[in-house]
Amino acid sequence: MKIIGVGICFAIILGAILQVGHHLFIDINAALFVLGGATGFLVFKKDSGNHIKNFGQGAVYFGWLGTLIGLIAITGNRFMVWGDVEKMGPALAVAMLTLFYGYTIKMVTIALADDQSL
Repeated sequence: MKIIGVGICFAIILGAILQVGHHLFIDINAALFVLGGATGFLVFKKDSGNHIKNFGQGAVYFGWLGTLIGLIAITGNRFMVWGDVEKMGPALAVAMLTLFYGYTIKMVTIALADDQSL
């Protein structure tokens, strides 16, 4: 049943992505930030029995941290987009991708983890 549930969730997400445009959802730096942070969280977490759960938690934490870092960079005018509406939209989209990646990874780890450990 987990496989069917995950399949339904991914079909809905994929449908939305294809409707909006798949090119908007690809950013290697955001993906590396979330995957690297989740891996680091997994390594330093003391509860070694729940590797999958820890990786999912780390992905969500670093998804939020990545979004905050992106918003700070945008509002601090690091990328010279502050006040330029046409440039701020894409910059905000990239800043929010870390959240998308983090929660997508979390959904996969929930499906992979043992029900009793959650």
